[in-house]
Amino acid sequence: MKLVAVLAASLLSVGAFAQSATVETSSAGLIGKRYVEAGFGWNDYRHTYIDGLASGLNVNLPVNANFDASLGYSYAWFEGDEGIGHSVNAAVTGYLSRGENKPYARLGLGYAWLHDWIDSDHGVWNTEVGIERAVNDKVSATFSVGYVDDFGQHRAGLWDVSVGGTYAFCSKLVGTAEISYIEYGTVGYAVGLAYRF
Repeated sequence: MKLVAVLAASLLSVGAFAQSATVETSSAGLIGKRYVEAGFGWNDYRHTYIDGLASGLNVNLPVNANFDASLGYSYAWFEGDEGIGHSVNAAVTGYLSRGENKPYARLGLGYAWLHDWIDSDHGVWNTEVGIERAVNDKVSATFSVGYVDDFGQHRAGLWDVSVGGTYAFCSKLVGTAEISYIEYGTVGYAVGLAYRF
């Protein structure tokens, strides 16, 4: 719980600075935007008959013209209502605006509370590089490469390659979708709905 408090306090302090940050609202996509997103994910594990599912909530705040800070929570379970655990994370995204393109890099830190029969609780980290491109005023496309691992035991060390996109239903509501190829043959699917504020 101490880690949760530290992550929350860090994001709140960043949020205070973000109040004066210029929020971009004209282009498609979510990088550089203030929003809260609810999402659902599904992992199709290779050579198994059980799928992994997850739901989560994420808040993103622009810090300035080239940095975002975010805080997220997720709950994961296996098909058949077999719980896996909870996790929280905080991330910083740095990006450049080059016309319709936004190349970016993201670094995240978090903590996972897992059921004893799977693994012990542990800290996690992840990194991602990619590019978001505004196709038009409503549609964006994203390509990224990422890596996730835990601290110490390297039980969760996995690479992934992802392709995704967003669609702005209106100025406030944005739909998201992503498909990922995860190391060792897992395919991940994710959808979400973001509210820009």
